[in-house]
Amino acid sequence: CCLIPRPYYAAFENDMRLIAGITPFGVAQTNPAAGPTPYDLQVAHDAARKQGLNPKFLLLTNPNNPLGTIYSAATIKAAIDWARGHNMHIVVDEIYALSVHHVD
Repeated sequence: CCLIPRPYYAAFENDMRLIAGITPFGVAQTNPAAGPTPYDLQVAHDAARKQGLNPKFLLLTNPNNPLGTIYSAATIKAAIDWARGHNMHIVVDEIYALSVHHVD
């Protein structure tokens, strides 16, 4: 199982289930504009476990797709620390990190 903050890129659902055989489990966020908190991650982790799933990694997209939110360094570090504390891997998808849009 993969924990992934909601909302997330719709194709992740298909790619994880059909191609990788992984069940994505959405993390409800207290404040989606700020990113997942350790509390949000823990609630999702516990809910996944209650459904018989075993979360193995956390996937963050930064900037978030579809929101476009850029997580702060503190948010990312807190997520990494939380995942390490649960012996989980963390994958950070930053494919759009260098995209720049000018208002001209």
